[in-house]
Amino acid sequence: MKKVFQFQKELIKGMKILLYNPNTSEAITEKLYETAKLVVSSETTLIPKTAEKGFPYISTKVEAQITGTLVLEKIAEIHSQYDAIIIAAFGDPGLIPAKNLFNLPIIGLGEAGMLSACLFGKKFSIISFTNAMSSWYEESVELLGLQSRYAGFRAIDGVNLTIDKIQSLQKKSLVESAKNAIKIDGGEVVIFAGAPLSGFKKIVQKEISVPVIDCAEAAVKQAELAVVMNQNTINKPKLPPKSSIGIDKNLSELISHKVDNGS
Repeated sequence: MKKVFQFQKELIKGMKILLYNPNTSEAITEKLYETAKLVVSSETTLIPKTAEKGFPYISTKVEAQITGTLVLEKIAEIHSQYDAIIIAAFGDPGLIPAKNLFNLPIIGLGEAGMLSACLFGKKFSIISFTNAMSSWYEESVELLGLQSRYAGFRAIDGVNLTIDKIQSLQKKSLVESAKNAIKIDGGEVVIFAGAPLSGFKKIVQKEISVPVIDCAEAAVKQAELAVVMNQNTINKPKLPPKSSIGIDKNLSELISHKVDNGS
């Protein structure tokens, strides 16, 4: 057993994980990083990065679709520098095509939160601070095949949001939504959705009677696990090469097989 633990430690040693915030808000990146670094292994280097192009905060499906393309462009540019990449927005923009394109673990914030929630209860509830994202989040549940584990979505209505202060300004309303999700919807686990709510778990866990999932924590631990489990074994077949006109150079060269996808 001691040899197994030593082997796993050697795999983690020197691991580099990118915590990529596809929003352009440095304040959100800081929240994500401050939360994730508390649980990352001491042998792992966690590198936060904020999107240079896009929206301060993704709050509609239209913005998410646009951001997904920008995420793919950025990963195509820098993927060779990392062992795993976390797309740190709950709706996981660009996640599915990224998993198909790149031969390294790509972890979505929402994906990690929902899969982790399934470890702690039969049904999970998603709590957010905007109803605008409800249909997108529910599509994410479907993509993961977790409809039977999903208790429902609740959000604060009619709130004039200050994104970087949402935790302090709306703590009472968010906790009340979580309690209603448990009592009325049957949620056995609560996920606070959205990168601005990173770290909120430690503030409210004692007020909520069921396990609370912090997606940043879940994502970094799943990224480490994915690297350990797939070390030197990832060999996904490449998509057929295809030429393109006018799209990002790095992405175009990857799709046309002019450059390597990380295998």
